[in-house]
Amino acid sequence: MAKYSPLREEARRAWRELRGSELSAGRTAVAVAIGLFIGSQPIFGCHTPLVLLLCLWFRLDAAIAWVAANISNPLFAPALLTAEVQVGAYLRTGSWLRLHEKMSWAQALSDFPEYMFLGAPVVGIALAALGGGLIFAAVALKRRRAPSLQGSKIEPYRLPESAPPWVHAVERVAARYSPPDAATPAQRTRFHYVRFKLLGDPVARLIADIAGDRPRALGEVLDMGTGAGQLPILLLELDRAARVRGFDWDRAKIEDAVRASGAAPPRSSGVPGSPGSPDHARAAHVAPALPAEFWCADARDAELGEADTVLLIDLLHYFRVEEQDAILRRAATAVRPGGRLLVREADTERGLRSSITLLEERIFTALRFNRGERVRFRPAREIVALLEQLGFSCETRPAWGKTPFSNVLIVGTRAQR
Repeated sequence: MAKYSPLREEARRAWRELRGSELSAGRTAVAVAIGLFIGSQPIFGCHTPLVLLLCLWFRLDAAIAWVAANISNPLFAPALLTAEVQVGAYLRTGSWLRLHEKMSWAQALSDFPEYMFLGAPVVGIALAALGGGLIFAAVALKRRRAPSLQGSKIEPYRLPESAPPWVHAVERVAARYSPPDAATPAQRTRFHYVRFKLLGDPVARLIADIAGDRPRALGEVLDMGTGAGQLPILLLELDRAARVRGFDWDRAKIEDAVRASGAAPPRSSGVPGSPGSPDHARAAHVAPALPAEFWCADARDAELGEADTVLLIDLLHYFRVEEQDAILRRAATAVRPGGRLLVREADTERGLRSSITLLEERIFTALRFNRGERVRFRPAREIVALLEQLGFSCETRPAWGKTPFSNVLIVGTRAQR
């Protein structure tokens, strides 16, 4: 069996995504038509991004469309641009240009761009109709002669068996949020976001291994500010947690977490997914229900209960310092004897790393990707000092991995009674 290579597998996955979903005559013809239309427009440098955007959105064959978009290559560009200028001139003036007649540079620079941008869409539509029609006829004829090709689809990417168990677990978690071969762009975006988040964020692996790899080593887990719940669901997939609970104040993310877990929240929170609902049925169809509970709440007043492992991952900096201390105290009281409180925050005393982290968090908060009232980081030693006052023994571990950020993981362990 070939050795697993993350770079090679990501390239294979990207290639499958670019090839679309089905090799039908109609979809192939549309891909060619889109490529010819975009390639004939005088927006040089934008052809490839536009082709990729449209083809990924509609799951068309981007490779075929990209080849068609290269109609503006140096061999055909002179004839293409001349046709566009001529058509634009005819639409603008009602007559064709007499290119053999002398024209001043000023007039040429003034008229030619106008004619070209006016004529390009018309020429593009004509080329798209002609090229798409010819391809449709050719593919349909070929499949008529070879019936076995009818309805052929491009198989979705499958992770090889040689991939590490960690990568397989992440793939299973991402598939809970959306199958890898899902039809809509939003679903595919959600699948890849969860996958990249868990694979790229070093804190996920740190937390999963914090108590070793024995089954259910973390016991019952409470994740405060869980977001879409991908981290606690991963802990269940890895069998590192016996049960997980999590809450967040972003209702849309909690709805994703509920659907991904395949189970409804046991408390009334207004979150879709109650037993018997369409959302719940779809989640259960994707994968078995997990021992998980998610609800919408604010960390400042949410009901916490008790847990063996309590997570505060990238949450505190959205609150004022006095609110951060109150949340830490509430989280500490939720930790059972012998349990642990895990806090991941950016340390403000890490030089350039701290500045980069603050800038990144402010950008994502301003874009409303992260919902928070403010961004207020503090030195990690202040968090450690408070937890030690509360009776925890603490250890601070770097949690930035290969990223440029200043994140650290504070591991607070509560003594056995």
